[in-house]
Amino acid sequence: MLPRLAVRAAAAAVLLIALNGLLSQVTAQTGAGCPVLVDLALSQIGANCDRLDRNAACYGFNRVEARFSSAMPEGFFTRPSDRAPLATMQSIRTAPLDLGLGQWGIAVLNVQANVPETLPGQAATMLLMGDTEVENAVSAPSASEPVTVTLALEAALHAGPDAGTPIVVTIPAGTQLAVQARTADSQWLRIAAGLDPVWLPTAAIAANPAVVRLPVDQPVSGSPMQAFYFRTGPASTQCLGTPSVLAIRSPENLTVDLTVNGADIRLGSLVTLRTIGDLMRLTTLHGQAIIDPNGRNPIVVPAGFTTSTCLAAPDDLGADGQANDRSVDASCAWEPPRPAAPDELADQALIRRMLAELGLQAELPTPTLPAPECPVGATITHVVSRGENLFRISLRYQTSVAAILQANGLTNPNLIYPNQRLTIPCGVDTGRPSFPPPPLPPLPRPGFDQGAPPVAGVDCSRFRATSPLDGLPVGQATFFWDPAPGAASYRVNIYNLDERRGALVGTFVTGGENTNLTAPVTIDALGYGFQFAWEVLAIGPDGQVACASNRYTVPRAPQPEPGAPQPSPSAPRPQ
Repeated sequence: MLPRLAVRAAAAAVLLIALNGLLSQVTAQTGAGCPVLVDLALSQIGANCDRLDRNAACYGFNRVEARFSSAMPEGFFTRPSDRAPLATMQSIRTAPLDLGLGQWGIAVLNVQANVPETLPGQAATMLLMGDTEVENAVSAPSASEPVTVTLALEAALHAGPDAGTPIVVTIPAGTQLAVQARTADSQWLRIAAGLDPVWLPTAAIAANPAVVRLPVDQPVSGSPMQAFYFRTGPASTQCLGTPSVLAIRSPENLTVDLTVNGADIRLGSLVTLRTIGDLMRLTTLHGQAIIDPNGRNPIVVPAGFTTSTCLAAPDDLGADGQANDRSVDASCAWEPPRPAAPDELADQALIRRMLAELGLQAELPTPTLPAPECPVGATITHVVSRGENLFRISLRYQTSVAAILQANGLTNPNLIYPNQRLTIPCGVDTGRPSFPPPPLPPLPRPGFDQGAPPVAGVDCSRFRATSPLDGLPVGQATFFWDPAPGAASYRVNIYNLDERRGALVGTFVTGGENTNLTAPVTIDALGYGFQFAWEVLAIGPDGQVACASNRYTVPRAPQPEPGAPQPSPSAPRPQ
């Protein structure tokens, strides 16, 4: 197996180098880099990740990086077609699109289906694309020292400790097997072979007193990645159709229970998941998803519908020991499922094509979408639910906070309350400037390569901006980022996209020991306008820019009326 994988990896690497050269040439000559890159990725994903074992990950397309709980050989899981077991994987991350490098990270995970009495081999498929990271939240089961036993008789190995469960394989007499646990009555022994439990009747082995000292088998809380935390970045501005998204497809005709950012979700479907600022969004492309399926008020999300909820502050909750995990906020209700907007369904053709390349019966019917609940040009009335805010409401109806404020004669977007009736102008002012801003000046590429040598003594591999990604509050805003070790200072730049046509209107600096700063975002500080962009730069000891985050476009809330109190900036998040 290893020689075949090594040959396949080497061949894939050579082909990737050649095709990347072709991509650069075609892009320079025709400007057609986006479709060429997508076709290249899709042509590779099937060859690289076909027949993926259960509870395994595949490096689908450049670039992917992973963290493991134990030391791995040099070069392990670093090239397209490389595969790795999920049992020791802490996290896996795919790279955002970069046309200059011919890079758009794609990874495939095959996760054991959490289905009662499921047969061996059932698995859910997870596709990571673009700026997406998944972190395991399932604790690995403690291992005991195995005991070697010899079969006195030909024996059938079963999927469970019961003769009525399916037979996995029949083993001839004289075969030696390693067993790792027993049932409480010692009538069955669990084979120490892989991640799927396989059971041997004790009556089939030669006498061995050591088996009574084996631990009694305990149910495992879940297979790797059945519970996980995930994060996605913004979609690429270089290309349409190259999303940053997590897609999950359950086995055909089966439902799968997963715990996603602390939320229990049952999938019998194909869904996409994204984090957008402080929100987590689920969109069902086929079948249905059920949120909190065992709770008092399960929420059904049928095909063509979407829902979202708030995320709590980052904390250290997963396997990698980093305070970058965000669970769903229990105080914030899930949004009632609504018809998905066209942009929320735009990825399904690409996802289905990718599943087809993997041979996963991707011929799923396209959902028949109901009429939009808020057609563009219409005006409807919305009753505010507990936990909602104007930003979430504007996303639901594909309008803007400013349009809702104007239609209701409001001045402070933070002052809405449950059961309040709001007039919603559908599809008005989606937040895009009325004229396109000029191109912003080029910046150094955000650091991503974990193994690359530091630039000017600064490690950019985990550097990124984290908040705010959905909007700027009134008065002052606190900006957060993940650190770049070795940076002497950080600089936050703010650009006014509409009123100043993309001009740099604010620069704020803080020391290298900090990972946030608070800056004024008032009219006096930044000028008029509703649409802004911001970025954070890591400055090296030599005073030069060492690494730069992505540049995020965010709306700014309207300014309060003269004399009205301004809210205090948000409290720093836990680091």
